[in-house]
This record gives sequence, C-alpha cells and structure tokens, in this order.
Amino acid sequence: MVHSTIPRARRARGGRSDALVHHARRLADEAATAWDLPHRTVALIVLLPFAIMLAGGLSALLGKGAYKWVTGEDGVAETLQATFYALSLLLAVGIVGRLWRGGRRGVACLYALVALGLCFLVGEELAWGQRVFGWTTPESLEAINKQGETTLHNIEGVGYAFKWAQLLVGAYGAILPVLLPWWIEGSAAWARARGFLAFVIPHFTLIPCFAFMFVWRLYRNLFEEPTNYYFVISEYNEIVELVLALGFLLFMAFQWRRLGAGRRALV
Repeated sequence: MVHSTIPRARRARGGRSDALVHHARRLADEAATAWDLPHRTVALIVLLPFAIMLAGGLSALLGKGAYKWVTGEDGVAETLQATFYALSLLLAVGIVGRLWRGGRRGVACLYALVALGLCFLVGEELAWGQRVFGWTTPESLEAINKQGETTLHNIEGVGYAFKWAQLLVGAYGAILPVLLPWWIEGSAAWARARGFLAFVIPHFTLIPCFAFMFVWRLYRNLFEEPTNYYFVISEYNEIVELVLALGFLLFMAFQWRRLGAGRRALV
C-alpha cells in the first residue's frame, strides 16, 4: 500500500505543479497581449515596484544622509512623484481627446475628472509653485500646515483624510483586478460591461503598484506609530507614494496604448 500511494501522491503534486505553470504562462501571454509588448518588458513592469521598494530600503542602510537625499523634502522620491504625476496628467488629457473623438463621451468625461485629480496631485507635490517661485506661505495657512507650505494634504485633519484616501486607492487597484475575472465569468451583465471596466480598473500587472500602498496604509493607519526606527519608517512613506505614482503613470500608459492609432477596435 505504501509503495502504491507514493507514485500517486507524486503524480498529484506534479499535476498541481503543471497546472500552476500552465496558469502562469497563460497570464504572461495575456499580459503581453494586453500591453502589446514583449514578455520581458511586461515582466519589468511587474517587477519595477518591487525594485523601487527595495532601493528605498537599501538607501536607509547607506546612512541617514543618503536616506534623506532619497526621501527628504524635494528629494529623489518627491521629484520622481511629481514627474510621474505630470506625465500621467499629459497622458490623461490625450486619452480624453482620443475617447471623445472615438464617441466614448461618458468615459471621456470620467477621464477628464481623473485629469483634474492628477492636476491637483501635481500641484500638491510642487506646493502649487511655491518651491519654484519661492513665495511666502500665508500666516493663516502656515499655522495649520505641518510643513508650513501652501499645500492642502499637510493641513491638520485634511492630512488624516488624505491617508485614508490613499488606502482606498490602494485597495481599489489591488483588489478589483483580482475580482474582475470572477465578475465577468459569473455574470452576463458584467461580461457586457467588460469594455468599460477595462478603462476604470487597472490591469492585473499593475497590482503591485497599488498593493504596496494598500498594505502600507493599513499598517500606518491602524497601528500605533513605531518607537524604534521611527524616522526610517515614517520617511519610507515617500517610497510607497512613489510606487503609487508609478502605478498611475503605468495605468495611463496602458490606456494610451489601448487607444493608440492602428490598434484593433476595443470591445
């Protein structure tokens, strides 16, 4: 009996392993087709958020000076955030134009709202030009702003709501791409809405960009502030925000490619 069950168990494990490999290959092929890019390029897109998170952690090991250069005010992370959001804004405006000309007026209006949101994010990252032009923060705003700047997300109370908004955005991009296949397979109505959902739910290859923010905000919003390594942990938020900004840029790039000239008609 023992000898007869071992091969059967091995076959079962081998079958599960083969099924996982087959599923992974199917997902890789689907992602390459959706992006219309080579498999290696799509793999880099998936791995880039992990690389940024790792690089942020390694910069902390290099010392406080290096870490502040990366995560500090107007540091590498903040500069890249502003750049990514600005590029996302440009793509969003272009997407609005393509959708409008293509007769998808409802989705175009939705992306116009997204463009306004991105404009707000760019303004907040640049302190609405204060860092560029060097004007003085009004006393009334400086008194309630944690950083003494012309920004809204650093105002006491508003900053707290902003953190929960980040958690919701992270959950949106991390969870809905997983649920989408179930909805489409389980409901004819969801299947008919597939074209619209592809415009509003990130592709599953972008899950890491949003999942890091979701997990990070769960930790920072629900648990007490750490007593050990407080500076390192609190400033690491800039790295996570950079990954989220990358997620927005990649999401817009994905939609831009879907709407590109010469592409097949969208369902």
